[in-house]
Amino acid sequence: MSIPPERQNVQVAFLYNPPGVGNHCHGPTIVETHNGDLFAAWYAYPEEEHKDASLILASRRQGETGWSEGKVLFTEVKYSVGNPVLFQEPGGRLCIYFVLLKGRYWTESVPYQATSDDEGRIWSPPRPIWKEKGMMLRHPPILLQNESLLFPCYREKTDESCLLSSPSPYKTWHESYNFSDHALIQPVLIRDSKSSSIVLFFRPAGESRSIWRSHSNDEGRTWASPVRTPLPNPLSGIGAFSHNGRIGLVYNHTTDHQRHPLSVAVSENGGLSWSPPRHIETIHYEVSYPSFSTSRDNGAHGVYTYNRRMIKYVYFSEEELHAIR
Repeated sequence: MSIPPERQNVQVAFLYNPPGVGNHCHGPTIVETHNGDLFAAWYAYPEEEHKDASLILASRRQGETGWSEGKVLFTEVKYSVGNPVLFQEPGGRLCIYFVLLKGRYWTESVPYQATSDDEGRIWSPPRPIWKEKGMMLRHPPILLQNESLLFPCYREKTDESCLLSSPSPYKTWHESYNFSDHALIQPVLIRDSKSSSIVLFFRPAGESRSIWRSHSNDEGRTWASPVRTPLPNPLSGIGAFSHNGRIGLVYNHTTDHQRHPLSVAVSENGGLSWSPPRHIETIHYEVSYPSFSTSRDNGAHGVYTYNRRMIKYVYFSEEELHAIR
């Protein structure tokens, strides 16, 4: 079953590269700020995704109906960039995390951060948050009960996921957990409101071709050994969001070597079992690397790569999400 586009409860828009940065784009991220502004970021590149890439930011301010044109951030940066992650701190500061490729490939990437105290109009100069090359980002951190942040990351060199943690004011990061038993990357964290546990989903890096799951019942101090879910994965990125005590997982529902269709399944028990998938996109182009988050009105905002030529934004209302069972 597919989710029909252009319904009252569904909104869509396409976001494009600005001139001069190449025709390709990938790895989008989205955040809705406390005052209702929407920001999306991605990286744009001419030919190869790990060469000469620029960081692009677009916004839709509260009360506006359309998105701004994408603009290049940090033109002074001389390295290729990748995998931006948008996040708003509890105090309101807007953050963008991303990696700089200080070499020829992702194995030589270094995570950086920049911040804005005026809703994304002016950004601080980027600064590194981690020195080890090969540390990669994909999804935002979550806030723990002790006001620390827990950031899901992974190592490109070894295909292992890890968690970085930082206390407020979120300037000093340390590795708090490592998942090294399986080849799992691009983790995404979700808090399960029914059980108060934290659930972690992984994309496989090898031939398991399934999405994996772990969970923590003690605010991320210890974690269950990762296990496979029944959801397939063709070695492609995943996204997740919470909704009315349920978890929504956005992924490519296939084990074939392709990145379509793009689908969503929901779980009412913390990711132990799942609804049948509903397809967001069935077009036979690459529709991949979703980033989704719960909206202030209890719907969901999402962005994903669309044929590596544009970024597609979608919004599903609470009513639309409730119909997925």
